[in-house]
Amino acid sequence: MSFTVIYNPTSGRGKGKKVTERFRQYLLENSLEAQFIATDPNGRLEEKINHLTESSKVVVIGGDGTFNDVVNAIKNPKITLAFLPAGTGNDFVKMLNIGSNEKETFDTAIKGKTKQIDAGDCNGKIFLNGVGIGFDGQIVAAMQNKKRWLSGQAAYYYEVLRILSTYRDKPFHFSLDSREFTKNLILLTIGNGSTFGGGFKLTPHANLSDGLLDICEIGKISAINRYLNLPKLQNGTHHKMSAVNMYQAKEITINANIRLNAHIDGEYLGTPPFQIKVLPAYLSVKVMQD
Repeated sequence: MSFTVIYNPTSGRGKGKKVTERFRQYLLENSLEAQFIATDPNGRLEEKINHLTESSKVVVIGGDGTFNDVVNAIKNPKITLAFLPAGTGNDFVKMLNIGSNEKETFDTAIKGKTKQIDAGDCNGKIFLNGVGIGFDGQIVAAMQNKKRWLSGQAAYYYEVLRILSTYRDKPFHFSLDSREFTKNLILLTIGNGSTFGGGFKLTPHANLSDGLLDICEIGKISAINRYLNLPKLQNGTHHKMSAVNMYQAKEITINANIRLNAHIDGEYLGTPPFQIKVLPAYLSVKVMQD
C-alpha cells in the first residue's frame, strides 16, 4: 500500500515539518510506502500533483490554508483526503472526528473510514471552513506582509485586540437565497465549519453534512461591549445577543464594496463582489472508525 503525502513544511511555524517527519517514521514502522510532495509557495502545486487519480491515497499535512490549497489544486473531489493538522489554528479539522492525539490522527489517515462532507464555492474557489467579510477579513488583511514581533496565534489575537475597538461597522448589501438585506455590520461570516481564528465559534451550529452554509452577522456594538462579549464568540453563545443574527442558506451574494476585506479559510481573499454557494457532499475525507 502506497500513499501520497502532501505537506507544508512551514505551516504552524515549522510544525508541518515536524509532523511530517513523525508521520514518515510512522509509515516506516508499519511497512508502508509513500511519496512526499512539499507544497509550492510559487503556486505550482497543481502541476506537482496532477498525476493523482481516484485510487490515490492522499494525506495532507498543514493548516487550514494548506488544506484549501490542496483541495483547489487537486480539483477532483473523488480523491479521498486524510488531513493531519499542523497549522496555527487548525479550525477546519475541529469539525472532523480524526482523533484526539497525534497517534489517533495517524491511524485515521491510514485506516479510517471514508465520509462525504460539504464544501463551499466562492467565485470559483473551493473553501472547506468558510469566508469572513468585514472585521475578521480586516484582521487577515492587517497581517498580510506585516513585520510582527509576535507570530502564529498570538499575532492573530494581538490584531483582534488592536483593531476591535476602532473598527467601524460598514454597509453590506447581500442576499441569502431569495432574501435581500441592506445593513451596517461589523462582520458577515459564511461558515461550512464552525470555528474561525483559532477559537472563535462564529457559526457554532454548522454541520458539514446538511447541504447548507451557516451565516453569522454582527451589527453595531459599542467598543466596550465588543471586549466584554469576546468570550461569547469563543464559546459560541453570541447568537443570543441582540446585535447578532444567524441564518442558513445555499447561495449567498455579497455586492461590491471596496471598504470590505475578506478571507477564505484564513487566507486573504480581497474585496467583494462574491458569489458563494454550498457544494453538498462534495469531498471524501478520512474519519475515525466507529
